Amino acid sequence: MTRSILILLMLLSAVAWADDAQPVIDFGKDVKPILAEQCYACHRPEKQKNGLRLDVREDAMRGGDSGKAFAAGDVDNSLLIRLVSGLDEKRVMPPQGDRLTEAQIATLKAWVAQGAVWPDDLAGDAVVNVDHWAFKAPARPAAPAVNDVAWVRNPIDAFVLAQLEGLNIKPSPEADRETLVRRLHFDLIGIPPAPGEVDAFVNDTSPYAYESLVNRLLASPHFGERWGRYWLDMARYADSDGYEKDTGRPYAYRYRDWVIDALNRDLPYDQFVTEQLAGDLMPNAPEGAILATGFHRNTLTNREGGIDPEEDRCKQNVDRTNTTATIFLGLTMGCAQCHSHKYDPISQNEYYRFFGFFNTAMEKDVPAPTSGELLAYREAKARFDAQRAELQKSVDAYRAQLAETLPQWEGTIDVPEHGWNVLAPLSFASAAGSTFKQLEDQSILLTGDAPLHDKYTFVTRVKDLGIKSFRIETMTDPSLTKTGPGRANNGNFVVTEVTVFAAPWSDPLNQKQIGLKNAKAQFEQAGMEAALAIDGDSNTGWAIFRDSDTNQPNVLTFETTEDVGTPDGTIITVVIEQKYGRSHTIGRFRVSASQLPADTIQYSDAVYQALKTPADQRTDAHKNAILDYYASKDARMKELRAPLEGLLKAEPKPPATMAQAIVQNPNPPNTYIHIRGDFLQKGDEVTLGTPAILNPFRARGNKPDRLDLARWITDPANPLTARVQANRLWQFLFGRGLVGTPEDFGVRGEKPTHPELLDWLATELMARGWSTKEMIRLIVGSAAYRQASIDRPDLRDLDPENKLVARQNRYHVEAEIARDVTLAASGLLHAPVGGPSIRPKQAEGIAELAYAGSVKWVESPAPEKYRRGLYIFFQRTTPYPMLMTFDCPDSNVAVARRARSNTPLQALTLLNDPVFFECAQALAARTIAQGPADERERVRFAFRTCMGRQPSDAELDRLQKFMADQRAAFAASQDSAIAFAGNAPVLDDKTEAATYVALARVLMNLDEFTTRE
Repeated sequence: MTRSILILLMLLSAVAWADDAQPVIDFGKDVKPILAEQCYACHRPEKQKNGLRLDVREDAMRGGDSGKAFAAGDVDNSLLIRLVSGLDEKRVMPPQGDRLTEAQIATLKAWVAQGAVWPDDLAGDAVVNVDHWAFKAPARPAAPAVNDVAWVRNPIDAFVLAQLEGLNIKPSPEADRETLVRRLHFDLIGIPPAPGEVDAFVNDTSPYAYESLVNRLLASPHFGERWGRYWLDMARYADSDGYEKDTGRPYAYRYRDWVIDALNRDLPYDQFVTEQLAGDLMPNAPEGAILATGFHRNTLTNREGGIDPEEDRCKQNVDRTNTTATIFLGLTMGCAQCHSHKYDPISQNEYYRFFGFFNTAMEKDVPAPTSGELLAYREAKARFDAQRAELQKSVDAYRAQLAETLPQWEGTIDVPEHGWNVLAPLSFASAAGSTFKQLEDQSILLTGDAPLHDKYTFVTRVKDLGIKSFRIETMTDPSLTKTGPGRANNGNFVVTEVTVFAAPWSDPLNQKQIGLKNAKAQFEQAGMEAALAIDGDSNTGWAIFRDSDTNQPNVLTFETTEDVGTPDGTIITVVIEQKYGRSHTIGRFRVSASQLPADTIQYSDAVYQALKTPADQRTDAHKNAILDYYASKDARMKELRAPLEGLLKAEPKPPATMAQAIVQNPNPPNTYIHIRGDFLQKGDEVTLGTPAILNPFRARGNKPDRLDLARWITDPANPLTARVQANRLWQFLFGRGLVGTPEDFGVRGEKPTHPELLDWLATELMARGWSTKEMIRLIVGSAAYRQASIDRPDLRDLDPENKLVARQNRYHVEAEIARDVTLAASGLLHAPVGGPSIRPKQAEGIAELAYAGSVKWVESPAPEKYRRGLYIFFQRTTPYPMLMTFDCPDSNVAVARRARSNTPLQALTLLNDPVFFECAQALAARTIAQGPADERERVRFAFRTCMGRQPSDAELDRLQKFMADQRAAFAASQDSAIAFAGNAPVLDDKTEAATYVALARVLMNLDEFTTRE
């Protein structure tokens, strides 16, 4: 025994000695060389295959798309060890070249087993540059001192001039007044000034003439249209869903109208942001705030058959995440969707924490009448109420008389023993797996996503004998689309077949089908009558759609071909098949039975119950139910009620205009990291939050939501929001931002050309209550803005992009404004603000290019078709060609800056497009009708109408020479003259009329016509 103990102690000592003797692995000497030799080729800064980087400790320990590379202390769960050891047959690392030696593998295993110690001094570069200028809150700098003090109109000029003087560059002189008035009109309202407006400003000697012009334009309702177009680019606004179906969105314009109105009201930018991100969550939300959440509904929606709804929902939320980051924070957050990157300030974990704010929301269409619709409805309703009250007086007076004779009538009637008995379900099942609730009134309410088709199985027990009739009540509910009663997008349903089975309670397997007959409904859709629900053919059915009254309760009754019921009780099974498709299934229903034929049941449930109740036990509801029934049978009452019922049929209905919105999901899903961005591959669960590199996030409670996110974004401590908006305002007034990448203020974006000026503008924006109009007034009031845009040879090499702001910039106006300018000059422009989108003339066959020719482009009538370009219906798959020719974005993603091109196709469009040709004809007619009789003065009139300024004598000479040449050509070809002149000009002489059309085409095709100087 003693010897055994000694041997055991010796063995234990040997084991302990062996453990103590195992060398400690040194990362720098032993591990890093292996990783550098075998792994860095694919997992280094420049190439992070599968999202894995191995030269930086933080990235290596985090792991890549496939999981953790190293699990400290756990060799078996360290993925890298498994792969280099060849334990995974499908993946061996490295994939090419020599494999690791047994000694190298043993070293890595030992290092992991010992805790994977990676010293701080070898941790590698930090993932994010925390000292990046944009991640620090802007500090308000003092305006720098300058030599040319007289040039400075406000602090903006001091910052611009200080840089110029540092390079011995002088700013450009102020533009002439004709240029300034046209520039301000283009920049602030997007409509050129009429010659009279140009003259008024040029001749105004008041020292406040410029400020007065600016104030007038900022107060114009067209300001919201001009600046709203900029915002709609970023909000990726469109009038259709996109994808294959590209279904139209008839109420999308309600968001566009909200944007225009908000800008016209100068809604503070922080409020502007908050209402769009979380207008549905704001306490004491302003009227219309829910419309602002339509911002989130601008994302594409896939309605193709066979799609995975969850996949589409995730794609939409990815877009909402990326868009929010881009336009409010100036960050390209989408880079972190699949995995983290070294140079990105946001990790994948942080991306999905941010994503979670939108993952907890759900789409909802809400009533949103326009102010005009609401006013008209209220006026009509007031007239209706007054008429109804007058007619109701007579009805109520006679009803009081009937109440005195009611006891006598009740003594003359026999109340049947049986009426309708509501059946309580023993069980209910949906073949499609729909979720449901059983409500207190014994009705079944279907919940969750609606399947394309379904079959309901309703099982109950009845004790009555001799059942002769059944009733199915379809009922409305606020949770259903348009309140139901069906689950289709219009509230309809189609019952393709109803079958009833009965079995004795004592022998439930002895079930037999009961024959049905005499099906009748409260309302039947044409061609889909009640009888088709019991005809044995599941390809036919009963439906209830009608233009105005679909969304109300309805009733289906049918009788049995034999009495149903057994003495010990009966199990009744009612099967409701709904095979029509497109979610035409019942949303809420209740089943009843009766021992009377359905046609003989003259009393409603309420009246029947009231009559069965002893007189001394009746409630007021019982008494009113009986009196109402008694009155309904009285001939005199019918006469009195006839005009009232006629009036009630004509009751004004609330406006049906809806708006797309989002609301918080009452049962929000959990949020997970999507491995490689794949929604099916869920990684770790994450809580909602914001990037740690920015200001701290504070939630109102323990469940953060979009309102918390909005308040974090608009927090003055956020280093990005005010900078991004200030840069955006500068960009739209100078053609280029102080940061040339407005969508990317991150480490890979451009640095600001004037960092102190940007910070001053950002702090000034917040100091001025986030007022957009105040900031625009400030910027356009600067000497920098008022400079001439004439090219400067002395700066072509030094500053070819005019980053120093030594002059103003000249550039073509955007697509929509090019159309607006042309319509304005022609006199055709129809300029009401807001309202539904329009469809102007376009070439045949364009709309039909959409999938299966499903898009129908019906040209809007005049004058609507001459509205501003902002209102053109934007069909994502087949957008209006003229807009795309002039670089309008496709509205699929947020666009912070439009591309600018100069192509022959643009010139050809201005010359030959049917709309622009019509405008040329209209301008010709306007010139002939409104201009002087003298030809030279008429040419001057047309020129000023198009360009605003006075033409030079040389320009007039050239244009008259052109007209003479055209006149001769048209005189020689009357067919061409007639085609050119069209019906617009007011001259009988087609040669002369066509000549003026040719003049108008030339003027409208000059570069100056669509150029903002």
